[in-house]
Amino acid sequence: MGRHYKNKGRFDSIFKLLALLFIAGITLFVFCWSKPGYFSPEVAKVVEQIKSKTDETLGDVVTITSPADSRDMTVDEPDEPQNLSVDAGTPERKPFTVIPDKPYAPGPGEKPLLALLVDDGGHQMDLTKRVASLDLPLTWAILPYTRYATETADLADSKNIPYLLHLPMQAEIDKDGSKEYIVGRGMTDDQIRRVTQDALAKLPNPIGVNNHRGSLATADKEIIAPVIDVIKSQNLMFIDSRTSGKSVAYKTAYAAGVPTMQNRGFLDGTPDKNAIETHFNEIVKQAVRRGDLIAICHFRPATVLFLEELNEKQDSLPVRLVTIPEMAALLLEGANEGGD
Repeated sequence: MGRHYKNKGRFDSIFKLLALLFIAGITLFVFCWSKPGYFSPEVAKVVEQIKSKTDETLGDVVTITSPADSRDMTVDEPDEPQNLSVDAGTPERKPFTVIPDKPYAPGPGEKPLLALLVDDGGHQMDLTKRVASLDLPLTWAILPYTRYATETADLADSKNIPYLLHLPMQAEIDKDGSKEYIVGRGMTDDQIRRVTQDALAKLPNPIGVNNHRGSLATADKEIIAPVIDVIKSQNLMFIDSRTSGKSVAYKTAYAAGVPTMQNRGFLDGTPDKNAIETHFNEIVKQAVRRGDLIAICHFRPATVLFLEELNEKQDSLPVRLVTIPEMAALLLEGANEGGD
């Protein structure tokens, strides 16, 4: 009986020793993690490699999230009134002139205009780099708070590719407070202005803004008007993505004196390259009939394959491919020549 009790006490001592060693190991690991510089360069290097690998893993699951979690309607109001003027660190932009609300009229020997807007930039870089290598005159739209938003914007700047802030807005299928959007129902004007400014600050040189989703938000003037206020204050332009036929975003921006145009077609509602090409041919016909047209596509595998093929035959098209700023300038030029 005494021998059994003695063995039990020995096992208890061993268990306690192992527990203490485990706690000590965890404590040492946490200390190394937070202050790797206190140890040898070899230890510091190993810790930094582990931290880097952890950051990469977490980055793969990051969704669009504002630092202030602006979609939570309990966000505190700013302590001071918001100043909508351009920040001192923001590059001064030349104000746009309001774009005439009339189609482009090609002169003799000129072609109608078609601008392709590539949406949803910022999620990955492989397809983005392939698009950046093309000679096509494209305009990009970059989502804020995505993993590669800044890297995508820097790449666009290095290639002289104009880009928009692709601002997530509430869709009709979204519940209030959903994490799928930044601007939506239930927010005050100041909240909407603040999150729009914060999103713009995430990209160095956007030429303007277009809505990501937003079938509910763009159909409500009370929601879209504060966004337009910020766009106007920063001398930017607005492109209505027209995710809903009920959208009042274009009219609201135009009435506010903001340079604005609107999307008139989506190229890649299907992942099939042949279907994308068929749809593109229809959009070209519409552009020829109208005089000018903006169409949206995305950084998707089949779309990039189509754009790479289009890159080789763009000169043979019955339309002239242009960027959105080029289209705006040509519309203004045409209006001036027409005496408007």
